[in-house]
Amino acid sequence: MSTDPAAPRQATGGPRIEETEVIAPLVVNTGRVDDAVLLRLAGELDMSTAPELLARITALATGGTPRLVVDLTALTFCDSAGLTTFVRGDRRCAEAGGWLRLTGAHGHVARVIEISGVDDSLGYRPS
Repeated sequence: MSTDPAAPRQATGGPRIEETEVIAPLVVNTGRVDDAVLLRLAGELDMSTAPELLARITALATGGTPRLVVDLTALTFCDSAGLTTFVRGDRRCAEAGGWLRLTGAHGHVARVIEISGVDDSLGYRPS
């Protein structure tokens, strides 16, 4: 048995014990709806996945498609980092002459959007 406290532990005669962290990814699918880009989010939007989404929103806004509809139907989790991403994304779109709108949230995600007041500022539509 190792004397290194950082080494994985092994019970005598038993299986090796290791800690594993599973990170739910954020999946972003892109489509079109009328004159806007539709972003369908699935998974979890948090501090580990928010920067990727903001980079994508910024690229779309500065690349000539500043009107974005973000479909949250398949989003299972959103924290303050996710809300901040929506607000910053809307600012990026507005700077390019467009907007960012949210739709389709339910459960925990809808409640977080409503409590935070982001629903009023971003023109949130439940469905």
